[in-house]
Amino acid sequence: MSFKKTFFIVFLLVSTLFVSCLEVGSQVVDWMALQDGNEEYEVEGEYHILEEDGTRVFLPLSFKRYSMAEYQQALKTKLPKEEADAQIKNINQKAQMEGELYIYFDIESGSTCLVFGMPYMEISKRDAQQFLGMLRMQTETYLDAGSTYEKITAKYVGIPTNCIFKSVYKISSEKQEYEYYNSLYFISRKNKTIAFQLITPVGVYFDPFIEKLEI
Repeated sequence: MSFKKTFFIVFLLVSTLFVSCLEVGSQVVDWMALQDGNEEYEVEGEYHILEEDGTRVFLPLSFKRYSMAEYQQALKTKLPKEEADAQIKNINQKAQMEGELYIYFDIESGSTCLVFGMPYMEISKRDAQQFLGMLRMQTETYLDAGSTYEKITAKYVGIPTNCIFKSVYKISSEKQEYEYYNSLYFISRKNKTIAFQLITPVGVYFDPFIEKLEI
């Protein structure tokens, strides 16, 4: 994976984080109760077809697919005009990434899941480490003075041609009274790369849904 391509991906993902929190609600729904190591919890969800990528993603039942127009209208409904305009501009930037963008929104919790069907990339452990470094630098660049961030976890499993890379950050601001979690997943295998960006009001364990991805 080239440095230039990696930087561009990180820039587009991170540059839209700090208005995304405005969408996040406060209601905690059933799928958020899933915890690492809780084998008794049944993962409930449904498959969604990524028609341009020949892939199926498994998401909680409360997530619904939104078209770009529907998502923009939801932003206009939920946010003040200036904030909605900024968020619409940013989601349009993401749509310009090479590949396909699929938007899923959980109206109960206010959580957003963006799925990217991307050009195939082999991702090594070293690539993942560089990605984390760029993510940290970009996060520090875009945070306002009253906000803080905390890395919750980062994990790389597999080999460059068959791997999952995950990072989770908590973003918060006492002054603006918000807190949200940004989770990024990259999955590369079978000559395909799928990326997820999940924005939630609380920390969640989303790995079981990612593991059900069908490529």
